[in-house]
Amino acid sequence: MLSKFLSSIDGIWIYPVISLLIFIGLFIVIVIRLLRTDKKLLNRLARLPFENETNEKPNSGM
Repeated sequence: MLSKFLSSIDGIWIYPVISLLIFIGLFIVIVIRLLRTDKKLLNRLARLPFENETNEKPNSGM
């Protein structure tokens, strides 16, 4: 029933096309930015969870 209602609307086909173009555009931008990111920065960020130094205070139980 919903598909019959949506198919009766003139110009509705443009919305999925626009959505796909926006998705592809953002995907390309993210991939390009990832490839251009400094590898030293990525390695430093990857090691962060394994570093022993922490600035957090222990949980006081509150």
